[in-house]
Order: sequence, then structure tokens, then C-alpha cells
Amino acid sequence: MNIAASALKAPTEDTLDAWLNTPRLSKCGEFFTPSEPMWRPDKTVRAINWQAALACVPSEWRRWLHAALAYRMAEVTQASIRSAVSILSRAVQVGLDPLNEYHLIDLRERFCMSDFSTLASFMKFWQECESLEQRPSQALIDAYDTLPRRKRPQIDVILRLDPEQGPFTQVEQDALHQWAHDQFCHGNLDPERYLYLRLLMIYGQRGTQLRMMVFNDFIKTERGYQVRIFWAKQKDNDAGWRAKSEIFNLDEDLYNFVQAYRSIVLARLEKEYPGRADWDKAIEHVPLFCRKLEKRGGDLKLTPVIVDEPDQNALEQAPQAKFHAASGVVWSWLFQMESMPDFPISSRTHQPLKISSGHRFRHTLGTDLSNAGLDEWSIASALMHSNTRTVRKYRAVSAELMKLIDEKMSDHLALVVRAFTGTIVTDRVSAKNGDRIDRQIEDLAVCGADTVCHLDAPFTCYGCSKFQPLLDADHRAALERLERRRAQTIATDKTTGVLWDRAILACRKVILDCNALRESGKLGGSDA
Repeated sequence: MNIAASALKAPTEDTLDAWLNTPRLSKCGEFFTPSEPMWRPDKTVRAINWQAALACVPSEWRRWLHAALAYRMAEVTQASIRSAVSILSRAVQVGLDPLNEYHLIDLRERFCMSDFSTLASFMKFWQECESLEQRPSQALIDAYDTLPRRKRPQIDVILRLDPEQGPFTQVEQDALHQWAHDQFCHGNLDPERYLYLRLLMIYGQRGTQLRMMVFNDFIKTERGYQVRIFWAKQKDNDAGWRAKSEIFNLDEDLYNFVQAYRSIVLARLEKEYPGRADWDKAIEHVPLFCRKLEKRGGDLKLTPVIVDEPDQNALEQAPQAKFHAASGVVWSWLFQMESMPDFPISSRTHQPLKISSGHRFRHTLGTDLSNAGLDEWSIASALMHSNTRTVRKYRAVSAELMKLIDEKMSDHLALVVRAFTGTIVTDRVSAKNGDRIDRQIEDLAVCGADTVCHLDAPFTCYGCSKFQPLLDADHRAALERLERRRAQTIATDKTTGVLWDRAILACRKVILDCNALRESGKLGGSDA
């Protein structure tokens, strides 16, 4: 489709209706017609219903607001326009006019800071859009700019260790890591979402930074493995998409995982879009997290690996922003994980851990680095901040406080994580294989398995469904041994060390169940 010449001309009062009926180019590179009731040039993002929003301004202004929204579609993403339209529609519901200077305080009080800022940005764009004859006054825009923004009344989520928005405790991190590992191994978490979660947990960067990544950002050098992460929210000459980057160290296992995932994506590209590009060359610039056109209500396994655009061969030369996943998509991944079976339960809220809230992984990394003794500049560098002002709050969260929370929550976590699935027995006689010498696990338990498993008994046994712990055995001593073994391992390799956590949680549950059974005088199977 070619743009009509009339669409390139600034509309007047007489030509505005015709202008609104003419297809226009959006930021995503596709066309839309402003007069159509729903705008969806980007088929991977929800459509925009702009009609209700127009009623927030007087009738003589509505056609020009309509045109301003259409012009804005060429400047920002479809998701950003949806946000602005939503704010304007909500203003209609409460009878507030964004063109009325006397309504600004009420608008500020009605909306959160980010929504009010979005509204102010749109109004400024409209005022500066010289192609429109009817625009807000400069005095109104000055009023928006000078109106003080509300301060958040609550204490910072980091300083108060907010259980839903603040940093994760170590126990919560370990439980989340173990859950992700198990779900991926059992095929319940696809490689793309598993990788996104791992990168969040390791590097703590913003979602927009991870969404910029392409396969070529994972590098193997003579000095080891590295990953390139690009800056976000720049305000200088380096501002822009993938304009400025930093290099971080990369674990070899994670590098190998990315390469295996790269092979999967490459095979699907060659199968689904044969001849559309030299995929062996283009794969270097293919997004780690691709924009897709998902089939609503369909099998996600049948969803194409990348959105079908006519110029896929442009990826042979450089990364292309329009092929990268949108923010709402990756947020929905995290939200869906929270609803998956056996997702870790927060001992502080007794609800599933909140991983879709704000910058929790950034807060966690900053807090952990501070507790590890790093200076402010090192923390700022790890979080890709240009100064130390915003990282000082991490210094106020002591390692002792985080450790205390971990210790207090461990027994609670043991109650809600299905780590122990065996059966407690009073003695060996009542246990399966109790008469077999080769099935005795020290003086702690009996193994009910039919064959020898050669695992590291008793350390790995507590999480086994065939494990039959003895009611009166000293499981507390076994717990201390497990925790020492975990500490020794995690000192050199945190990734491997956290694999001990499930056995530790299972051992804690055995101790709690044995205590409860002794107090009640009853004995039965345990379904932790």
C-alpha cells in the first residue's frame, strides 16, 4: 500500500474528515486508517479502541484530539497509545477534561504518577504538533510541567523489604531457581521463558534491556564467556535502541544453553520461512525473545517462531526492533508462571511469589551485592546506573536482617513446598524393605525402592518418594549436615549449591511431621 498524497498534507478544518479516512503509517511499519473504530497495525499487540477517549474534551476539540492520536501512532508504539487512550477514557468516566487547567490537580490525584506523566507527555506532543490547526495552549502545557508530582507516601519497598515488591530472600531465590529448573526439565516451561527468567535472576536488568538482546550478544572469547547488555533510559548522545552496551561475564552452562536454544530457533526459522532470508547469517541478529502472532485460544506450540513480516531478510544486516517481543508479552509470561502448579509459595504472604511486580529482580541483585560487601560504584555498574544516588538504599538493608528473615521463613517454606513425599515409619519392621540390610540408610531411615539408586545417601534421600524416615531418628543432626554440605558447595558454585535446597526443605518437613506425630501419638503417611 502506498500512502495517499493527502495523508502527507497537514489537515485543515475542511479536509480533516478526509484526512482521518486516509491510511497512515504507524511506528511498527504497518498502515492503519484513523477513522476505523479499532486500530491494530501491530497484530501482536491488543487493538486500540480510541472512540470513548474523545469525549474527555469539548465537542469542538474531539476531531483534533482524534488526529493528534493518529499522528502519535507514528511516534510511539501501539502499546503506548493504548495506555494514553485508556487514561483519556478514564478521565471521561470521572468528568475530567485534560484541556481544562482547573482540572489538572484532580487529574493528578486521580491517576498514579506514571499515568499522569503519560498524559502530560501526550498533551505536550499535541501542542508541539504544528500540522494540527487546533492545539492545546502553551500556558496549559506549562501548567502540566509546573504541577508538582505526588510523592509516594509509603516507605521504599527495598528499605522495608516489601514481600511482594522488595528484594527476594535467599530462601525465596533458591525455591524459585529449583522450581524453574524442575519445570524446564519436565517440559512445563519452554526454553524461551525459562531463559528469560534465568537472565532476570542472574543480571537483574530491566525487561526492556533483556528484550533488546539478540543471539549475537552471547560471546565466547579467549578469556571466557561474555554477554552484551544494552543500556536503557539514556538521556545523552548514547540514547537510542541498542545504542550503548556493557559487557558482563557469562556462565559457561548458560552460554551452552543459549547456543542450544539458538539451534532450535534456527531450525524453526528454516522450516517455517524457507528462502525468506539466509537464516544461517540472520540468526546472529534474531531476537532472543521474538515478537510473534500468537493464536488466541490455540496451541502455543503451533505459534510461529517469529512474526511474519515481508522484510525478514533485513535481519541479515542488523537487529530490527519490530521483531523483538513487546513488554506486555514478557510480563504475561511472568504472570502466567505465578499461576503454574507447584509455583513457590512466599512464607511471608502465604501466596505464590510475585515475580511480575516491578523491579524485584533488580532490587534483589542490588541488595545481594551490598550484603556481599561491594561498594556503591560496583553496585551501580552491575545495575547499569550512571551514578550511585539510586543504589545507596541497598546499603541500608543489612545482611543480618536478610539472614534473619531467611532463618525465620525456612520452616514455614518447608510446610508449603512439596519437598517431602515419603512415609514416616515407627520402626524398621513396619517399613518396606525393613528387613534388608542393603536398604538401611544409616540410623535415619529405610529405603523402599526395589533397586539400588547409588545416590548420595542420606543427603539426596529426603526428597525421594521411596524414603521412609524413622520417627525417633535424629533428623536434626542430618539437617545440620545437609546445611553444611550446601554451604560448602554454594561457596564455589551458587547454581549447583541451591540444588541442595529441596533436600533441606524435605528434611525440615520430616522434622516437623515427626514432632507433630509424637505430640499427637498418631502415625500415618505424610503427603507434604
